[in-house]
Order: sequence, then C-alpha cells, then structure tokens
Amino acid sequence: MLIGVEWTSSSFGAELMDDEGEVLAQAHHPVGTNAVGGGDFAKHFAKLLPADWLGQADAAYLSGMVTGRNGWVETGFVPAPAGFGDLAGAATTLPGEGIPHVFLPGVSTTGALPDVMRGEELKALAAGDGMASAVVVLPGAHTKYVSIAGGQITGLATYMGGEIANLLRKDSLVSRLIPADAAIDDVGFERGLRTAWLGDMPGGLLRRVFSARSLVLFERMPANEISGYIAGLLIGAEIAEAQAEWPLQQAPVLVVGASPEALRYRRALELRGISARSVTAATAPSFARLHAKLVHRLS
Repeated sequence: MLIGVEWTSSSFGAELMDDEGEVLAQAHHPVGTNAVGGGDFAKHFAKLLPADWLGQADAAYLSGMVTGRNGWVETGFVPAPAGFGDLAGAATTLPGEGIPHVFLPGVSTTGALPDVMRGEELKALAAGDGMASAVVVLPGAHTKYVSIAGGQITGLATYMGGEIANLLRKDSLVSRLIPADAAIDDVGFERGLRTAWLGDMPGGLLRRVFSARSLVLFERMPANEISGYIAGLLIGAEIAEAQAEWPLQQAPVLVVGASPEALRYRRALELRGISARSVTAATAPSFARLHAKLVHRLS
C-alpha cells in the first residue's frame, strides 16, 4: 500500500490506497503549506495524517506546494514533454517516520512565457490516460490548460482569471455595487460570456470590466448579476485566449472536477462551440503508476 498526498498552499489532502490505486481511506484538512510556521513540515505531517496509516503503507508520495521553494523539500521541475517516468526519475526520496517519503517534482515549460505547475500534473495525466491526445482544463484561481499526447504532458499554460475575478468581486470599484447576498448566477454569467466574445464591441477585457459597474448605473443590468457577469467576462476572455493557442476544437477537451466553477467552464466551452466533457479529479491512479516505477528503488 501507499500514501498519496497533495499538499497545496491552502489545503492538505491524503489518500491511503493499494498498489493498484484503489482508495481505501481519505484525510482532508484546511491546513496549507502557508500555515506551517517555522518550516516544521514533519511535525504537521504527523498530525494531519491518520496515525495508523504509516504502519500500513510502504511509502508516502508528496506533491503540490509542499515540494516548492517554501515547502518541505524543494524538488524543482521536469521540463515538458514529461510523463510518469520523468516524474519518477526526478523524485527526491528521504527516510521518513517509518517509511520512505518521496517528494515529487513539478512540470515546467520554457519560452517567452515560462510556466509551471505542482500537483496538477498528476490529475492531468490521470485524466488523459489512454488517450492519443487531449487538452485538460483544471479550473481554479489559476486555471491550467494542459496538453496531453502519448501519455506525456506536452504543453502547459496558466490563466489567472479566477483570482482576478475574485479580487474584482471583493475589493474593487465594481464590487461596491454587489449586494451582500449576491451569488454567481447563470444569467449574469452568460451575459458576461457574450460580452467577452462580441467582436464588434469597443475595447477588450480591461475596458469591458468597467461595464460591470456602468451597466448597473444606467439600469441596464440588475446589481445581483454583477458577480456572474464578472465571472463570465474573465472566463470568456480566457477561453478566447486559450482557443488561439490550443487545439480546443481538434483534440478532446476534458474539464477536471464537478465543482460549480468546473461546470461553468464546461458550459462556457459549449457556448463557444467547443465540445467538452467532465472528468474526475483523481490523483490516486497517478500515485499508483509512480509507485510501480519506484517500488524497487524504495525496497
């Protein structure tokens, strides 16, 4: 058996699984790497992980920001194209409490705009497993578009639309008109998408964001649609950018997860004329594949 851990800057998630990747137990805590004071990751790890897991597993695999510059062990990045063999070969193994701790690298791309990810590569590889090619979309504050071909990650791009939308809704000129109980509604969201995609409208995203305020001032949009409108503007602009760079209408597009945000992404892609389907955000299969490549090295 093995333990797979995704420890991000904001949360801790762990799974106990057999060698085939079947999950036997899970543990989740809202304790990210940013909350670890003094860099004492070993102490926090022992508290967050169920006590009886270490006695059952042969190794613990750690991914996410816990392997970043301010994490437990910095592992660096494997340059794309990269698959399971590359990730396993660049992993750092250290003796832990009872079992080896394997710290996994991230994946990077270089060029005019270098890009990186840590942890998301495991979901992307699992989502695209067995497919000749695919574009995997991982929605979030920093949405990742990942191209998969022949079992390898061949390309990567990060879009910060989610974080920017959150900032606009919480602390900006346009946020002052949002009612306290307003949510991201479908009507406002689809209106934001249409506005982002209208080619005959003046300006681009930066000009159109202000319309989240001006449309309300001129009573052409109710204030309770502002949150959805902002989400639609940002996701719409992001998809238009991504469509110019990625083969979104040639390769299968897979949207990871079933969160409200992931469902909005899928809806937006469909409205754009891009066929997309939802897939689970499983990392266990990827941990099992890596374990199979490293088990002999660990024994």
